[in-house]
Amino acid sequence: MAYSTGSDTIEQMYADIVQDLVPFYMDKVLLPNPQIILNSISVEGSSGDQVRFPIENSIVNAASVAEGGNIKTAAESNLVPTAANISFQKRGVASDVTQEGVEDGLYDAIVGATLNRLSSGLAQATDIAGLTQANTSFTSDDGVSGANANFTTSFVMSPEALAYAAKREPVVKVWYNPNLDTHEFRGTVRNGFTALRATFGRKITSANLGGNQFGVAASKANVEAIATSVANLRSVNAPVGADGMYVGLIDPGLELAINQQLAGVGGSTIGSLSDLGNNALRNAMVSMIAGATLYRSNNLPTA
Repeated sequence: MAYSTGSDTIEQMYADIVQDLVPFYMDKVLLPNPQIILNSISVEGSSGDQVRFPIENSIVNAASVAEGGNIKTAAESNLVPTAANISFQKRGVASDVTQEGVEDGLYDAIVGATLNRLSSGLAQATDIAGLTQANTSFTSDDGVSGANANFTTSFVMSPEALAYAAKREPVVKVWYNPNLDTHEFRGTVRNGFTALRATFGRKITSANLGGNQFGVAASKANVEAIATSVANLRSVNAPVGADGMYVGLIDPGLELAINQQLAGVGGSTIGSLSDLGNNALRNAMVSMIAGATLYRSNNLPTA
């Protein structure tokens, strides 16, 4: 039944939304995750609108030195660090709840829907910012040719390719507007991303679902593209994560192409499948393949 509209209940609604915004946000956001981005920092309460991550310069290999020879001349490997900066960007979302909505709705429904709108808006904006940074920073593409809305750019990267910093964790402010008879919620977050090493990330362009239906002919990447990106990352000594794997951020179109390849869809018969093929048929998703742990996202940029 509809809950009481007394001031005590309204105040409890405010308190619940303020208290639960961060847990809801953390359940929805993808990139601020140590499995995906190892270098993350929160600098709430400190001064300044930027953070700087020091980056070690390349190592010079030791050289063969003759007896009495000058070691410094043969191989000098001084520490001359560079830096990558993150500038903070405020991201905000508004959600208004009319008093009529409060009176006609159920308490859990009103609180849940408002939390969902605020947390989803902030989480999606954060992920899009991080994926846009990856798209700008990573220049090598192991996918197919395509540069329009029918193609999406997925990524395979080291957990040490990007860095994330937060100046303000998700917060919500609320007030009652008597002119509009409306409870006005405003959620904000301040954060940012940067690339630490551009060579530690690879793009994979592939046809998205729009490029695989309605008669649109478009090329798709598959498991080979994932394996190629992993091999290229290994060739530059890109570090893996704690699970020994790189990170794959893929869209549903690439996920479909991988599962089709593993399950043999399109063949005249389906023979004896591997464990990966069996999993693709059972669960419609392979979580680890070709040296990468895969995460699906609908926020990846188009090509």
